[in-house]
Amino acid sequence: MIKIGKAMRALRVNLGLTQKQMVKGTKISITHYSKMEKGQNRIFVDDLIEILKARHISLSDFFSRYVDKSNVLNKSESLNMAFYSNDLDKAKKIKKDILSSKESSIELKDRAILIVDALSQNNKNLEKVMKDFFLYENWTEYDSAIIILSNSIRTTNLENIKPLIFKLIKKYNDLGTQNIERQRRLGTVGINFLFNFRKNSKGFDNTVVAVLKWLETLSCVPELGIIKEIYRYFLFLYTDRGEQARNIKETLKLSGYESISSNLPS
Repeated sequence: MIKIGKAMRALRVNLGLTQKQMVKGTKISITHYSKMEKGQNRIFVDDLIEILKARHISLSDFFSRYVDKSNVLNKSESLNMAFYSNDLDKAKKIKKDILSSKESSIELKDRAILIVDALSQNNKNLEKVMKDFFLYENWTEYDSAIIILSNSIRTTNLENIKPLIFKLIKKYNDLGTQNIERQRRLGTVGINFLFNFRKNSKGFDNTVVAVLKWLETLSCVPELGIIKEIYRYFLFLYTDRGEQARNIKETLKLSGYESISSNLPS
């Protein structure tokens, strides 16, 4: 398996294109693309898709021909499972595997570091990771950055997170207009903020109110069922409907989400 940057160069060479021709029809500059090929700039999924679309290459064809994507995707999913099951030992093993692999993206490495830190209640790497991502003026356009933001939220950095939350709300004011996958990512940011804010304080402020209103715009589809239920849990907490909130916790527990249910702050 080769790195994405090298795979992009291999594709470009096979197509017989210059770097200028490779990014024609996209918003990506030649300088930025050149650094992507060399591994000097981050390769966001959105940029990759835009380049491939402009060259009429499907994402699946690109990965199947130039990159073995199965291993990377399995690591990512395993990392998610370890986080939501609160399994620190498993997360540490996956992190070690990810960090030792030359094929792991910077985003995947950052997520592994953040998730292990979160499960360990350790924030030593948080500042560095956040600087890596949120210095980009247009970070809100990248799903990778949104995922990293979601994993970066702590009870200790809420004041620094709030401006980033409002940037997302401003850009994606009506979540229901986005595709389901992006709604899931944005909704998770909102839920993680509410989770950590509630752990820190029983009160609320204008950010909590804005996030609750924002999450209300999520589409009513089965794929977003868990996020919608947790949103309703926090809505009931903040509107003094404790009994209904407890009913949601119990429903989650009976539905097999015992770890999520037990970790929800009251």
